[in-house]
Amino acid sequence: MTRPTLRGMRDNITATSIGKEGLAEDQRKKRNLLQSEFDATSDPRIGMILSRQDKLISLQKTAKQCATRRRKPRKASDHPRRRDFKTPEGFNECGIDAGRSYASRAGERMEKKQSGFPDETRHAVTIMLLAVSLDGNAKLSTDICRPRMRACFINFTFGAQIEGNFQFVLKTAAEVAAILPASELPPNLDAINRPDDLFALLHWHGIVADPHLTKRKVRKIISDAFVGNRRVCVRKIQPERINAHGQITHGGQGYFEYSALQKTEIKFNTYQQTKAAILGYAILDSTWTKKNRQFSMGKPLAITGVKIDPSRVIELQVMERLDFVKKYWDKLSYGEQFIHLWFSGMINIIGKPQVWLKHGSCIRERFFQALGYIKNWSTDNTAQDIDFLDYVEIPLE
Repeated sequence: MTRPTLRGMRDNITATSIGKEGLAEDQRKKRNLLQSEFDATSDPRIGMILSRQDKLISLQKTAKQCATRRRKPRKASDHPRRRDFKTPEGFNECGIDAGRSYASRAGERMEKKQSGFPDETRHAVTIMLLAVSLDGNAKLSTDICRPRMRACFINFTFGAQIEGNFQFVLKTAAEVAAILPASELPPNLDAINRPDDLFALLHWHGIVADPHLTKRKVRKIISDAFVGNRRVCVRKIQPERINAHGQITHGGQGYFEYSALQKTEIKFNTYQQTKAAILGYAILDSTWTKKNRQFSMGKPLAITGVKIDPSRVIELQVMERLDFVKKYWDKLSYGEQFIHLWFSGMINIIGKPQVWLKHGSCIRERFFQALGYIKNWSTDNTAQDIDFLDYVEIPLE
């Protein structure tokens, strides 16, 4: 058994305390581990990382000294401003209050490209793409994924616009093997004999803005291209909110800001894994740039000339609300089912199209017929990937 050194014991104590004293203290301890490793090994890669951090810290401190003192945001304002993301990025120091963060600027830039798309036509997407060794190359990994993503996204309707960013999250071999299919695992990943080995899971956060497709169809297109267990997540865009300081948060731009964060998540049970994760992530993160992390496909509406159909937006709103009813159908009472259908906006659909007239001369009769269709759709196991309006198209005809 190797006798522990004083340096090793100090590093172990530092690694164990990460995640217990706040973000600022975590950033300082991560840097201390990098400095300790460089002092012991003189690894040129870590030396370049520390040198780059020193330059950034110096620039940020200078900017903070020269910046004008900011006024505290008002709690109520007729013209609220968007909250600036001050979450620490990478291994840089946090708490710097000078200038807008990169995440906020990048989020605003991507949001402008999807200007004109209602939130009902926008879908927040996460795709788990590739497992990468900690001594791998991040840029080359994104270059491998881009053609596959474009081949998938080309199946969206004309006028679709996609924006987002690549990120890494560190996982054990066992966790990666539970997500990606065996055919896509790297050769050096052995989830059975070495389940605690660390790997970087490359994934993509972005928003798919499609003028016609529902969330369910967007999910199916992506899931068919990226097969795996809980590998694809598609959610609706959260509405914008105003916090206690009168600042705007959430919304589509909030998701873009999250995707642009160069965050470092270190959550492991042992100090050995924590230390290996910090060193491995720092080295891997030095092999790409912010530009390498970006992914964009499609043109804005102002260039394509595509017009958003208001009636289609209403249908998307209804189907999104009916998805909630389908998900919780067995838990809702008959009265709750009736109320959810009533407030879903279904009245606007069954009251206009001619195909619904054969199911009753009045709205009341058609409403109860629609409730019966929704019950069948919600309890039909073969209709998991089918939207409601597609499900009732044949019986209506």
